[in-house]
Amino acid sequence: MQIGPDIYPDHHFLLIAPNLGSEWLFDAARQYWERYRPTVVSSTRFMGLVPPDKTVTVTVVARRDIEPDIARQMIVTAPNAYYDPVVFEAFDDAKAELNRRAEQGQPFGMPLSIPTPTYDPNMPVVIPTATHPPGFITQTPDPALLTPESTRQQINPTPGPITGG
Repeated sequence: MQIGPDIYPDHHFLLIAPNLGSEWLFDAARQYWERYRPTVVSSTRFMGLVPPDKTVTVTVVARRDIEPDIARQMIVTAPNAYYDPVVFEAFDDAKAELNRRAEQGQPFGMPLSIPTPTYDPNMPVVIPTATHPPGFITQTPDPALLTPESTRQQINPTPGPITGG
């Protein structure tokens, strides 16, 4: 499947450039993260772990000085990923763009062709139930399956260290 800015991927990563402080994540990208819940990563190496049959989009918050290096790393580690740079020199400008994306439902800067899955804190939590009857681990074992006392062997500790020293 061809990935682009109008398609929500199987995996969405948010990378804050390493030369930016934590306030870029916790303040500037807070509303964006709360809306889309991307996986926050600190390096492009994580994208190489995604199976090739899954679609990936990486939203990168960076300044102009380091953004070309991150783009080159992306080409090597995840050549099929959609690269979504959010490049601003000023903290307030980056925050405004990320907040705009969150408010308008545009995680990658333009409207999506399929609605974006969002986190709803008011949605009830569904606890999955067992799909099969309990097994040996969840119930008392059948005494017939236990080894009789007469066939058990005594385990004696060996003298000396395990490494043979």
